[in-house]
Amino acid sequence: MELDSLKDIWKNLDEEDLHPGREVPVLSMLQKRSQGTIAKLKRNLNRELIAVLIIYSLTIWYIISYQGLYPELAVLLALVGGAFLFYYYRKNKLLNQMQCVSCEVKSNLKTQLSTLEKYVRFYFVAGTILTPLAYFAAGVITIFNGPAVQPTLGNGPFDGIQDSSGQIPIASHFGNHRYFIFFVSMGVAVTVGSYFLNRWYINKMYGQYIQKLKELLHQMEEV
Repeated sequence: MELDSLKDIWKNLDEEDLHPGREVPVLSMLQKRSQGTIAKLKRNLNRELIAVLIIYSLTIWYIISYQGLYPELAVLLALVGGAFLFYYYRKNKLLNQMQCVSCEVKSNLKTQLSTLEKYVRFYFVAGTILTPLAYFAAGVITIFNGPAVQPTLGNGPFDGIQDSSGQIPIASHFGNHRYFIFFVSMGVAVTVGSYFLNRWYINKMYGQYIQKLKELLHQMEEV
């Protein structure tokens, strides 16, 4: 174990562990460090919950209050937010179990760590898939529910499709290949970008701490 890691663990030891003449077991030191790592995971999860609640609530409120044009978008966001709340509940419950002070830390950590990895892996896959799906769904909702636009010069491809008021339905733009190519290209960019962004974000928030727990578990087994 590195010297810096030992110093950090030593600082976090309770006074009863540092009683004069008493030997501090290495296993106890590793257990204390595992609890600190799990606490950091819970902290990041709670921060993510707060961010989701604020962002989704404000966005849904704006969509509903903005002339009520896109209620389906509000429903879509509410469904995604509800799925995250369920994920938060399950993951927070698992982290609480991993922090069980009355449990034998090594066996408890070994049992729960694989489940935590599955949760994080599912979160990564779901986020990577859900982002482009939400983009295309929001695009379709916006295109077909958006207001009509006034015809302008150069609207040759839309000649003859004006409605009774002389306006061009916004859904007609989707039939134009230029708009279609732009829409799909943006979707591909969003998909690729979300993959790398999710990989970086999840590693920063959870992955690095899971790796530390694996290392601690390995050290516990050696002890």
